[in-house]
Amino acid sequence: MLVLGVDVPLIEIILVLVIIISILLIEALVIIGLLMSQMNRSRKQTELLEKLSSTLLEIKKAEIIELDKIRRK
Repeated sequence: MLVLGVDVPLIEIILVLVIIISILLIEALVIIGLLMSQMNRSRKQTELLEKLSSTLLEIKKAEIIELDKIRRK
C-alpha cells in the first residue's frame, strides 16, 4: 500500500490503527470511571445537604414552638 509515495505493508498500518484504538479505548474507560466516581460523590453530597436542610427545619420549628411557649407565659 502506498502512503505518501512510500510502500508500507498493510499489516503495519493495521497494527498502528489497533494501537491507536486501544489507547483511545483505555482513555475512554478511565474517563468513564472518573465520571462514575464523581457522580457517586455528588449523590452523597446531595443526600447530606438534604439531611442538613431537614435538620435545620426541625431546629427552626423547635425554636418557634419554644418562643410561642415563652410568649404565652
